[in-house]
Amino acid sequence: MNQTELIRFGTGRQLTEIDYLSELLSYQTSFKSIKSINQLITTVSQVIKDINQGLLPQQLPVLEVTDTMISDVQKFILNKFPTQPAKGNALWGKMSDDLEAIDFLVRHLRDALIEYFSMYGYVSTPFIQDLSTYLAGKPVLELMAGHGYLSAGLRAYNPTQTIIATDNQLWREQPDITLYQPVTTVENMTGLAALEEYGEQVAVIIMSWAPDTSTADWELLQVIRNQYPSKKLLVIGEYLGATNSKVFWQQAKLNPILATHHHTFDLIDEQVYEVE
Repeated sequence: MNQTELIRFGTGRQLTEIDYLSELLSYQTSFKSIKSINQLITTVSQVIKDINQGLLPQQLPVLEVTDTMISDVQKFILNKFPTQPAKGNALWGKMSDDLEAIDFLVRHLRDALIEYFSMYGYVSTPFIQDLSTYLAGKPVLELMAGHGYLSAGLRAYNPTQTIIATDNQLWREQPDITLYQPVTTVENMTGLAALEEYGEQVAVIIMSWAPDTSTADWELLQVIRNQYPSKKLLVIGEYLGATNSKVFWQQAKLNPILATHHHTFDLIDEQVYEVE
């Protein structure tokens, strides 16, 4: 696989109606002559399209309408109506409202990924390539795998590597469970049960986007320290933020890694850590 080819993790959702995507693309015609805005819309919409088709998307920049983009719109209007300020002001009023709407949509991409695809942590092709290289083919156990995007990507990128994905799947108790199925095989078991079953068989344990509503992550860290001290633990989440318990962050010894292709694109500063 070359560096520009996206990783196919499965079939995707194949949704035919995605309101978020339709709304975002509705602004493309109005801004077709403004390259920076058009590129922002294209970048974000392509993420949705890729995941829907079963492909892990590209890395994202920080998603927002910047001052430079606003300036590009203003220059466009001045060039269009250089001697007609009333028409220019009217067009600016319309386009500035549209810019606010676009800014809101791109800043809330993660909400759309959660709503339509149950992807909480952003899993891109470049990140999986980096992570797979870092893992160097060692057997991996993923705890709290959720819908399995991380494990699916690793399995697709290196089919010979042992990747065990587990989750207690409490989300199955929520409505519309037929819409929210894992994208790869995820064994239904708690983190503690997964460690007991597979802890001795793997070299690396991964915990991505553990919930901040319980201290299960802290309990798992203590078990790993006491019973599996030779295993490497990787945690993906936001320090003292949207993921993991406060006590976990307070007690964990953190070493940030793999920042090249895994960094924030919105207000959630998720990172990858080696944890002791």
